Amino acid sequence: MDYLLILRRVATWKWIRDQYTRLEVPSRDLTGKTVVITGANRGIGNEAAKHFAQLNVKHLILGCRKVDAGNEAAQRIMDTTGCSSVACWPLDLASFNSISEFATRIQQENISVDILVGNAAYMGLNYVQTQDGWETGLQVNCLGNFLLTLLLIPHFSRPSETVSIPRVIFLSSITHYFLSRIPEADAPNILAKLNDREHCSSSLMQQRYFVCKLLIVLFSRELALRIDADIGPTVVVVDPGYCSTGLYHEIAPTFFGRMLQVVTDFLLARTPEMGSRTIVHAAVHGQSKDVHGKYLDTQKVERESDYALSAEGVAVQRRLWDEIVDILKQVDSRVESIVRTL
Repeated sequence: MDYLLILRRVATWKWIRDQYTRLEVPSRDLTGKTVVITGANRGIGNEAAKHFAQLNVKHLILGCRKVDAGNEAAQRIMDTTGCSSVACWPLDLASFNSISEFATRIQQENISVDILVGNAAYMGLNYVQTQDGWETGLQVNCLGNFLLTLLLIPHFSRPSETVSIPRVIFLSSITHYFLSRIPEADAPNILAKLNDREHCSSSLMQQRYFVCKLLIVLFSRELALRIDADIGPTVVVVDPGYCSTGLYHEIAPTFFGRMLQVVTDFLLARTPEMGSRTIVHAAVHGQSKDVHGKYLDTQKVERESDYALSAEGVAVQRRLWDEIVDILKQVDSRVESIVRTL
């Protein structure tokens, strides 16, 4: 991965200023509300969970792949915040079956979801396939995230005139601006091409995380078009900023890359706690009409990338929706009927 190129792309005055901006600590009474957050055993997800726990939530469910780590995180949150209703549920976004089981448990326990935060993410430079047959980044960051969201839509609470909840929060990042287009859009099936092992060269895999973040923006925009926020969840995309979570360190292939990451973290990165404020802010602030289908950065609405807003980007957005639904309805039969109601 060309770390110097990435640094040049992001090191604009605005971005640097935003990184140093001290963000508001979100505050809103969430008494009686249920929050589901994925990948919350560490990093910004864990810090966001701590914030939610201090807002008087009724249930705080941490969906975690590593259950032991998730249980330990839940206990720490209860110990430090005094919130007694934190629980870890098994959830592996690299397994469609795990996602379906999680959604079924929500249904069986008759839980009404108020806030869903899709925080779990994966970054890798090599093509690794899940047991479901998908490239891991594509499944964890996108398809798994989208499946969970669609399956939980029937279980969201009804919107209130006084509280702009329920909400679905997707996490994207500045990296979605790095792509001038999705070359795979020239193929008959975009996702099939992105999943083609032969197509996924080393250079393309270096950009896979960026592609996933762009796909999240496109999917969320299309989902927001299909959901009336007056009767369904408000859909928001948030960029938590560049945070010192160690995510990029895990893929640095060279000593130089790792050292550059350490220096960049020291000079520019937000702490996980500071980054988590953007997530909680996106979940509790603003009126639905002002944030539905919007992209939030540094706790304010910002413009998505030129490509996402272009005629080609909008056309790709619609194609991706159809492809995603076709894939996910084969995974879980509930998807087809849920999408039909949108």
